[in-house]
Amino acid sequence: MRAVVLQAHGEPESALVERVDVPEPELAAGEVLVRVRATSVNRVDCLLRRGYPGLTLQLPHILGGDIVGEVVALGRGITSLKEGDRVVVYPLLSCGTCSLCRRGLEHLCTHWQFIGMHRAGGYAEYVAIPERCCIPLPASIADTDAACLGVAGLTAYHALEVAGIGADDRVLVWGATGGMGSFLIKLARYRGARVIATTRTPAHHAELLSSWGAEWVLPTIPPEATAQALRERFPEGIDAVIDSIGSATFPASLSVLRKGGRLVFCGILTGREVPFNLHQAYLRHLSLHGIYLGTKAELHQLVQLTARGELHPAIAGVYPLSEAAVAHRMLEHSGVGGKLVLIP
Repeated sequence: MRAVVLQAHGEPESALVERVDVPEPELAAGEVLVRVRATSVNRVDCLLRRGYPGLTLQLPHILGGDIVGEVVALGRGITSLKEGDRVVVYPLLSCGTCSLCRRGLEHLCTHWQFIGMHRAGGYAEYVAIPERCCIPLPASIADTDAACLGVAGLTAYHALEVAGIGADDRVLVWGATGGMGSFLIKLARYRGARVIATTRTPAHHAELLSSWGAEWVLPTIPPEATAQALRERFPEGIDAVIDSIGSATFPASLSVLRKGGRLVFCGILTGREVPFNLHQAYLRHLSLHGIYLGTKAELHQLVQLTARGELHPAIAGVYPLSEAAVAHRMLEHSGVGGKLVLIP
């Protein structure tokens, strides 16, 4: 089969290579073979390509946690799917036996696997997927829209759930131009929240972010100036911050929260270590939550919102899988407004 393979860590053009001789996956019991109709590029793909801190990939490797496709073969013991079914894939695989799984917290599984990271992903014509990770896809949802939901959409949905975002809450979304930012704005507005969004390029993206639902657009850099502008406008602080940037914005995120405010962090684009003032945290009753992805039930909710036309993923471009390196380069360097989708 054809696949784009990560052959070495580095820049997109040298690290990602299209091959036509990759063996088709062999199915284990409980797995189905999915013909990939669409996948998408996520920040985690770029981090894995460059070398993810603390993780050793067995190269060559196939990236891609977002997978939409058609079931074309069944392994032993499949009961809920048949050949020809369209599915969107929940990208987390849990063990089902650890203490967290037994408590119903499968998304926090001690032995979790992320499709596209710990096992082969969707940058290919075919992929083997556990039956329990497959969610039937309504006919009303296009392949390209569904390919945006599993990673960026799910992470955004879960972040807002964890932050307890409700009507009239003020939410700051750092670096809101990309795929996850688009979902955060749209889903926060769906909940009735008021969104402040930042971007490195306000002159180019303010209108786009406003069209997604942002009430106020500020520059990401320098974060201290953004925080100062927020404190001047909202002296008591804002309700919640969703921060996927990391160490560069963490101090500013804390500084703009009201008493009882919530910070959800879900990225390390600018580093892993931050200064942290314990006194300010407990004096102001702040809540800090680290997250990745979300639950399968939350992905079901995203699918239903999209099927009903209440959520429209923001797609910046659709490219053939062979141009995965081009999409990686765009995501990292051009301030893409929305998701980039790949079609095998």
